[in-house]
Amino acid sequence: MNCGQQFSFCRQAKCLIVVSFLFLPGIVLAGDTVVIGGTEQQKRFLSCTAEVSANELRTAPHSDEPMTVVILEHQKFLQVRGAFHAYRTVLAFSNPATRRIYLSSRVFTDFDTALRCITHELGHFATRDAFEDHAELAAGRMRWRVRQTCWSGVQ
Repeated sequence: MNCGQQFSFCRQAKCLIVVSFLFLPGIVLAGDTVVIGGTEQQKRFLSCTAEVSANELRTAPHSDEPMTVVILEHQKFLQVRGAFHAYRTVLAFSNPATRRIYLSSRVFTDFDTALRCITHELGHFATRDAFEDHAELAAGRMRWRVRQTCWSGVQ
């Protein structure tokens, strides 16, 4: 490839990247929530919950970086839970250092369970600590707004 061909290729690649960011949906920008796994309805609920909870999460360290939520089949969740030594949890746990939340697919058995578990894990991010009571206080404030905004079922 000669110099002229290399320049042309680089220019086309840059244009493609710009066009992708402008027109393709689902491109992750700083502060977004990335959901891995789950159904489209579950992904919408998680995105809505994170968006409604944004004010509380804004004070968390690295809040301008994407948060990742991983939804796993329950048996796989139990394996991952073991790798993180999070044995006390049944349906969900989070790792604020990596800005990641892990959810068992069983979280989505009904709206109330999903609402309780997801906002609780977000509460850990909002309070910046591992204390369950503190996370619950933050989660309680989030739940009311989520219930008003993200009311659709999650099954």
